[in-house]
Amino acid sequence: MDSLDHMLTDPLELGPCGDGHGTRIMEDCLLGGTRVSLPEDLLEDPEIFFDVVSLSTWQEVLSDSQREHLQQFLPQFPEDSAEQRNELILALFSGENFRFGNPLHIAQKLFRDTEPAESGFV
Repeated sequence: MDSLDHMLTDPLELGPCGDGHGTRIMEDCLLGGTRVSLPEDLLEDPEIFFDVVSLSTWQEVLSDSQREHLQQFLPQFPEDSAEQRNELILALFSGENFRFGNPLHIAQKLFRDTEPAESGFV
């Protein structure tokens, strides 16, 4: 996770929110052995989650090295090619079903429905 460490450890600007006090409810999570605090709304609201975890974020926000780092977690194919990886990424972000559902939709549902102690949250 070296190429993503700065994204996981840099403090977020918390500006004002709905309660008018400028604070948000954060949840501590273990992400690949790194403890991070994420806004509860990101984890529990599908609209916010999929606005952040999206193809446009992949294409426009992440650097080439960050995308390369994350691609190592994709399944490997006998004839692994950039075209196959790109097709898989498009299918992932478009909500396509991968046998038992879409991994991003499953992850968001687990974030939303699971108590912190059950989901790898700290």
